[in-house]
Amino acid sequence: MVVEVQDRKPANRPSRRHHLVDAAVELFSLEPWDFVTVADIVERAGMTPATFYYHFSSRDELLEEIIQDYAQRWVGTAGRLLAEAGTPGALCDVALALLDELDASGPVARIFFLHTAKEPLPVQRIRTDARTQVIRAAAKAVRRVVPDRDPATANVNGVAMVVLYEMAARCRLDADGPYRTLGSRRFRAEIARLSRVATGFAPDGGHESPE
Repeated sequence: MVVEVQDRKPANRPSRRHHLVDAAVELFSLEPWDFVTVADIVERAGMTPATFYYHFSSRDELLEEIIQDYAQRWVGTAGRLLAEAGTPGALCDVALALLDELDASGPVARIFFLHTAKEPLPVQRIRTDARTQVIRAAAKAVRRVVPDRDPATANVNGVAMVVLYEMAARCRLDADGPYRTLGSRRFRAEIARLSRVATGFAPDGGHESPE
């Protein structure tokens, strides 16, 4: 009897790329990215520089990947919450819902929102593109909830909403900022108030009050 022997391909070695990403996220969240060296990253990951350069051409490329991944997550989450908001009250509540999502994001959120001026241009472009996408989603949500609001006003609302979202995120992530000074309850109350202003639903803003 002839037994057929199938050729077996050698098992692929598991990629250690994610270990490098995890180590970089941890380090970048603790201090400015330009203070962190490749040597620091590989030491934290328990690897060698050769392994790092097998997966990434530079520290800049690694940072860009981290920012891009989180930008997609941020745009997706904000877009979903805005699309689901069907009333003025729900639209105002998006700011607080994003804060709740932020708490589950881990240290990568600090890298995205608490950025420094020395970051590479591609990273700045990723943030700008993400901001533009969320502004469009916010303006679209305003016009859906209030069809008679003119496009220019809705666009202004969209910009104000996203500025608030980003400001709230930075304050929440900054241990020495307003969040710590005000405390969680007062901080959230202030964000809720500012959200009514940004969306154009503040009682004294000349538009509808949220329901």
